[in-house]
Amino acid sequence: MEFLVKFVSVVLLFVSSVLGVEIISVVEQSVFGQGDECYGTHVGFGYSGTPEFHYESLLRRYRGCKHVEGNLEITNLQSDQISYDLSFLSTIEVVTGYVLLGLLDLESIPLTNLKLIRADNMFNIMGEDYGLVVAFTDAAGENKNRGLRELQLPSLKEISRGRVLFMQNPLLNFVNTIAWNVIVPGVTNPVTYGDSAYNTTSLEVCDPACENGNQRFCWGRGPKMCQIVHFPICDELCPGRCYDSTIVGCCHPECAMCKYFKAGEACVSSCPGGVSVRNGQDCLEN
Repeated sequence: MEFLVKFVSVVLLFVSSVLGVEIISVVEQSVFGQGDECYGTHVGFGYSGTPEFHYESLLRRYRGCKHVEGNLEITNLQSDQISYDLSFLSTIEVVTGYVLLGLLDLESIPLTNLKLIRADNMFNIMGEDYGLVVAFTDAAGENKNRGLRELQLPSLKEISRGRVLFMQNPLLNFVNTIAWNVIVPGVTNPVTYGDSAYNTTSLEVCDPACENGNQRFCWGRGPKMCQIVHFPICDELCPGRCYDSTIVGCCHPECAMCKYFKAGEACVSSCPGGVSVRNGQDCLEN
């Protein structure tokens, strides 16, 4: 039954994109944009229909969503075409696939509550796998004053798999003010910088409240954009993260804000006892 619901919803979305009209049904709302859990996409930099239809599709899919099952792809948004309000993205806390931000010229993408990018699926470019990709975020044509300026990911604690890619983001600030090695555990050189990866001549600085030791870490302007950084040196036997430098300080592999699912107060890799009903990451009784 669940497969049939998804199939019908995909057909409705395809037909409406071809016809350039909105077909909104109870089936579509239940699958793409209602409740704490929603389904992501796997189209990369592509999209179908008109810019208006594309925006409405994003709104229906992610409005009210906390847990994205699959990839979060926010692409093809040009501010000279539509006045976008992306505040609905601020509810998202977990993405099980990769996050792709690209082909857009908005100043910020408000993923302010995103805590975990699990990257079970990774975005492959030129033979490399990435959990987070930010690319081609400047305006098309001659208007070079429009483009992504801040990532605004102050809650992000971990990208569990893959690396991070920045490419063609000439106006993007606050990239070199992030402790990426803390977010991408166990990866040497976790960030790939392509051409015009970010604004290397930026005069923007982190708020004084973001200071940690002798350095400031932040995702954007103001104290709300500070990156919370903890720098323990983990024992070599730890499987990834730790909260103390001794072997007893190793974090369990499931404890990246509950990497997979939560049963009561315990983090688990699958819901116990054959439970198949979930609300986001929370296992519910049948």
